[in-house]
Amino acid sequence: MIPLIPVKKIMSRKIAAIDAHEPIVSAAKTMKELKTGSLLVTRNEELVGIVTDVDMTRKVLAGEVDQYATPVEYVMSSPFYTIDVEDSVVKANELMSQYNVRHLVVTEAGIPAGVISARDILEPIYEEEGGIPFWPNHALKEIAAAFLLIGLIATLTLLSPAPMPPKADPLTTPEHIKPEWFFLAAYQILKGAEILRLLGDWAPKVIGIFFEIAFVILLFAVPFIDKNPERAYRRRPIAIGLGILFSLIFVLFTVWGYIS
Repeated sequence: MIPLIPVKKIMSRKIAAIDAHEPIVSAAKTMKELKTGSLLVTRNEELVGIVTDVDMTRKVLAGEVDQYATPVEYVMSSPFYTIDVEDSVVKANELMSQYNVRHLVVTEAGIPAGVISARDILEPIYEEEGGIPFWPNHALKEIAAAFLLIGLIATLTLLSPAPMPPKADPLTTPEHIKPEWFFLAAYQILKGAEILRLLGDWAPKVIGIFFEIAFVILLFAVPFIDKNPERAYRRRPIAIGLGILFSLIFVLFTVWGYIS
């Protein structure tokens, strides 16, 4: 069985509230500052409704309401509807369709813990039953498997060595020979490292290989650099930015290696 993930994994945890007597313009400014599409509305510290960007569009702009004089409670959606953090995204979608709303207040033990919008569940996200966390479970499992495979290959090589001609320098490639395209980036990095030979004959090889290893380590470290629990791409600018940067570097060196 492949269950739908709970709403807590895709909801927005930014809970912003505004007093019911505040003018509409204050709500609009708060939404802009916090980059959110909804605000909870309170009266005497009691949650009485929710105002969304849709309310602003339909009731304020289309209704020609004075945003400076009209209180937020005039355009808020009330009653508001809630869903528990452990309920699935399917239930959230059903509630939105049933009540014809685009936002639900997510509660945990009866206390607001976040907001989920229709945008968050346009494409329901599934997770495999029995899935394990990336760190440390999945990462260590993959590292252990890689070392076991390398150890097996090394053992077979020692037990049954193949006849070899004179040892070649893996970092020296004839000018007329190039590797396959997926190795061109690494190939070009090692070629470019030749400018470091003025530091010594050791520099091109050591620094070139170190740079390639550092690139792989940085790529592996992205999940640790960006610890944002949100799964929506638009809410993970750091991870997406690093991914684009690494991709551009790879493409740049690949193209450079091809035309050089």
